[in-house]
Amino acid sequence: MVSIGVPVYNGEAFLEEKLDSLLARTFEDFEPIILDNASTDRTGEIARRFAARDGHVRYHRHPENLGLTANYNGLIRMASGELFKWATADDLCRPTFLEHCVAALREIPDAVLAYPRTQAIDQAVKPPEIEDPAFPLHWPRAADRGATWRERNTG
Repeated sequence: MVSIGVPVYNGEAFLEEKLDSLLARTFEDFEPIILDNASTDRTGEIARRFAARDGHVRYHRHPENLGLTANYNGLIRMASGELFKWATADDLCRPTFLEHCVAALREIPDAVLAYPRTQAIDQAVKPPEIEDPAFPLHWPRAADRGATWRERNTG
C-alpha cells in the first residue's frame, strides 16, 4: 500500500538508524525503496544488509551520481504503492507513523497529504531548540510554507 522512497548519498552515518526506525513499525503493508546515488562510503553495504534481512526492503544503486533531482525522481518511478512517502536517510520515523498517516488519509478520502508533528534532531539524535514547523498547509504556495519553517528555525 505505501512505498517509502529513501534517497541517499553517502548516508552511512544515519542510514542504519533510519532503516531500523522504518522497520520497527506497526503498519505492515509497505515497501522501503533505497536509491543510492553512487555513494562512496558504506551506504551500499548497510542497505544490502537490510535488504537481505527484511524482504520489505528494496535496494538499488546508480553506477554514477545523477544528482539530487534524478535520484528523487527515480524513486517515484520505482514505487508500486498506492501511497508514497519521501524519507531521507537522516529522517527517523516512530513505529506508528505509517499507521496514523494511512488512517488519516482513509478517514478523509479527498486529502492528498498526511504528516505527523515533526521533531528535528541533530547528528547525535538529540532535539535541538527547534519547534515543530506546523506547516500552514492551507497556504497555496509550497515556497511560502517552506519559507515559514526556515524563518522560524534558522535564526
